[in-house]
Parts: sequence; structure tokens; C-alpha cells
Amino acid sequence: MPNEPISATPQPATVPAHSLRSTQAPSTWPTNAEILAALEPWMLQRRWFPLKGDAAPPLGSLRVIATWEPEEGVRDLVIAALRGNQAETGHHDGMVLLHVPVVLEAAEALDSFATPGEAPGNHGLLVTTGSQGSPTQVALVDGAHHPAFWRAWALSTLKAGTVLSEAGALAIAQRAPRLRVTTGEQSNTSVILPAPTDPAEALGKQDAATGDLIVKLLRVLEHGRNPDVELTVALARSGWDRVPTPVAWSTMTWTRMGGCGQPALEESTDSAVACSFVPHADDGFELFCSLASTDDVDGPVRARALDLAQDLGRTTAQMHHHLAASLGTSRPPTPTELAASLRKRARWALEEVPELSGHIRALELKVEQNMERLEALEALEPATRIHGDYHLGQVLHEIGGQQRWYVLDFEGEPLRPLAQRSDPDLPARDVAGMLRSFDYAAAVGKAPHPDWLPAVRSAFEEGYRLGRQETGSLAPSPAASGDQEQAEASYQTVLTCLELDKALYEAVYEARNRPDWLGIPLAGIESVLSKHAEG
Repeated sequence: MPNEPISATPQPATVPAHSLRSTQAPSTWPTNAEILAALEPWMLQRRWFPLKGDAAPPLGSLRVIATWEPEEGVRDLVIAALRGNQAETGHHDGMVLLHVPVVLEAAEALDSFATPGEAPGNHGLLVTTGSQGSPTQVALVDGAHHPAFWRAWALSTLKAGTVLSEAGALAIAQRAPRLRVTTGEQSNTSVILPAPTDPAEALGKQDAATGDLIVKLLRVLEHGRNPDVELTVALARSGWDRVPTPVAWSTMTWTRMGGCGQPALEESTDSAVACSFVPHADDGFELFCSLASTDDVDGPVRARALDLAQDLGRTTAQMHHHLAASLGTSRPPTPTELAASLRKRARWALEEVPELSGHIRALELKVEQNMERLEALEALEPATRIHGDYHLGQVLHEIGGQQRWYVLDFEGEPLRPLAQRSDPDLPARDVAGMLRSFDYAAAVGKAPHPDWLPAVRSAFEEGYRLGRQETGSLAPSPAASGDQEQAEASYQTVLTCLELDKALYEAVYEARNRPDWLGIPLAGIESVLSKHAEG
């Protein structure tokens, strides 16, 4: 949210001017010390809170570094949490910045803001305060759950000009009383703002004319543009219609104090984004798991799986084309530089998961042989912005209508620092990620026919090749000699190495978190290595 209040800005006539807080809501805030004392145990129980276990912040270490009060009773807070265990920090000073909007309410009103089916306490907390002279309890409602916050947020984006659709931003302000917080939260909080089912129930003309919207509240903040906001806005402005259309977004600015005599730094980032919502769509992973489990080889189910995989490949190529056209390309790493980084990751995986070497004969030698093939290439294709965490769980297939694929969640791997997630990379990395996801769909769906997986993977790759041809986008490889066959061979070498890297990373993840699933990446590693050996 912009760091100046919006309460002095005249509100559009189409937005209700009355308070959205309860009539019993108090007017005096607890002190920051009282707020932090209550927020600390509450945040530790939230799924979006990133510091768990040994990394949990020391007791009493939280501090408020920025506060905005866009309207009475609404505050948007940036809270700094000290990382208890800094072994894998990615933050030089060990601080993690958290986005916590809150709305001041009467204690007895707190539970009225809960969403059915969500984890207990997600909607807010009680705070004991002495700011009114004698100890009393007030409620701090999590901003995502309170209509007053979303009305203030929408109006602030209009004032700041961070909108692609003024009507959409006004629709958010109008329909805030109908908000629905989604369950199953991960690193952020998502809120559905449905369109009225009956035009007579509309709260304004924009509410009536705008489709369903979803707002993602970003919980962990780092200085710089958030890729999920930056890339979706760029893709929408390029005219690509396979991303939910961004309607409005917000930025937050704060001052980070310099240490050891260093000057204070002003930092900013995106804090929330609202997009059009795709209400009738299948999750990509669930869809392909179902197709795998019901495969009929030569029947309509197999045919549909192949058609969907090919269309997804085309969609992926379009995504890369529009990202390159909108945000440009840059010099890629040299083959030697890429091989060096992949070798480092491979050594890490082999050390973390001893079962790898025991299960796959001569694994280290085979990995090295692939790295040598990579190093022998003359050059790599230009780098550009990519999705960065591309798999079947990041795509939706529209039910009815044009039955298009939609691509979601451009944040990249959430555990990587923001600066790394925003670096240009090879488009083939996204392709490798999706290919690995088909392996998981085959395993989880228990595909009864062994040829399902290679057939679906081939269809996706063919769709991607056709999509690149149709868009006239980046060539699969530099092909300095002009030999298309050589160009394709070079591309396959790069893709093999990136898929191998992804499978090795998966092995580490599964060994740590789901040992029963370790067989999936092990089989994938063997398949990738054997495919290249045959080629």
C-alpha cells in the first residue's frame, strides 16, 4: 500500500462511504508493544509464516518497521522477524520482512470474520491493551478477512495508478463485503471477490459489470519487483490472454536501517495483486493424474491426454515468446558456466541422498558425461525471464468456453532469494520442469500402461516445438552452422542436463519430506540418462 494515507482522497460515489467495521469497534489502538506481543505466537501458527523450527525468531525479537493507516481502524504493517537459524538465510542481515495488515475490531466481533473450513485462528486474534486506562480486550482481524481493508486497498491502488482496470479496482471496493478467503493456504493468502449472481444484488455498476476476481496478499516481502506481479502485468500488457488478467496491484515502501555506520536504505516491493478469476477450470496436475489412471491406450482418454499435452506445449512456447518480447533477452551463461553450476548442484544431491549412487550404477560418471556434452556446445540460446517454478500444479485448463490453458504463479521457487528469482534464465528450464511434472502425474495416477508417460511427454515437446515455430520466437539453439539437426541435438543436450538437475533436486526434497516418493525422481533420473545414452 502506498505510504501515504488515502482517507483524505474523495471516494468515488459508487463506493459505499460508511464504515465496514462493526458498530462496536474501538477507536484506540493497542501500543505496538502490545500488538507484537500478541502477534508473535499467532504468526508462528500461520502456514504462511516462513520461520519454523530452529529458524523461529527469538522471543521478543519482532519489530514494526513500517505502518500505514489508510483509513480509521485499518493498518498495514511491515514486521521484521529475526531468523533464529541463519544457516540457509538468503538475507544478509538475518531479517525476514512480513506483511501483516490488521483491522481493529471489538473482541466480540472477531469470530464473525472466520472463513468456514480454514485453520482455527487464521482470521485474527485478541489483544489485551491498557491504552484505554484499564486492561481490556480488543480484536485484530487479519486484513485479508476484513472488507474494510480491501476497500481501502482498492482505493489506494486507484490513487497510486497501479491499475490496469479502474473498473476492476472499483469492483473490489464495492464487493469487499462479499469476500471469501480461500483455504489450503501456503506462502500467501488468497481472497475471492465473486461477481453478484443476481444483478439486483450488485453494490455498484462496476460490481455488476466485472467478473469474479481473486486477490493475492503477499506475506513475505523482499526489496524489488515481485515476479508474480511484474510478469503477469507484462504478459497482460503484451496482449497474451493465457494468464489471469491483473486488475490492480500495490507497492509498499519502508526504510531499512544500515548497520555499522552504513546509511539507511529505502526499499520497496509489490505487496498484493488482484486478477481475474478462472472459476471453471481443472487443476493441471489433478487432470493429468485422472487421465493417467483411466488411460485406454488407443481410446478417447489417451487421445485427450495427448491433445491436452500438445496444447500445453504450445501455450508454454507462447508464454516464453511474450516474456521475451515484453521484457527482452540477455546473454546466457556459457556452456561451461552452466555445466559448473549443474555440477555443484549434482554434488550436493549425491551427498544429501546416498541412495542415489547405490540405486543407479555409475551415476556420478553418467552425470559427468552429460556435463561434458554440455560443455562441448558452442553457445546457448538467449536468456529471458521465465516462469521459474513450472509444473502441472501451476496451470489450469478451462472447462467450457474456449477450453484454454491458463498459467499461474510466476513467483518462482519461493525459497530462493527474490533477486535470483528475477534473473533471466533459459526457457528450457521451464520445459524441463513440466516434463518432470508429467512423471509425477504418471506415478500418482498409477498409469496402467507404460507407454503413457513417453507418449504424453512427446506430445508436450512437439507442442512446444510447434509453438516456437508459430510465434517465430527464440530458436531452440544458436545453430551457428545453420544445421537444424545439429541445433535440435544441442537443444536436447541442454534439456537433458536441466531435467537431470531437476530430478536430482526432487530426490533431495523427497528424501527429506516424502521418503516413500523417492522412487519417482530415481526412475526419472534413470530415464533421462538412458534416453540420452540411446541418442
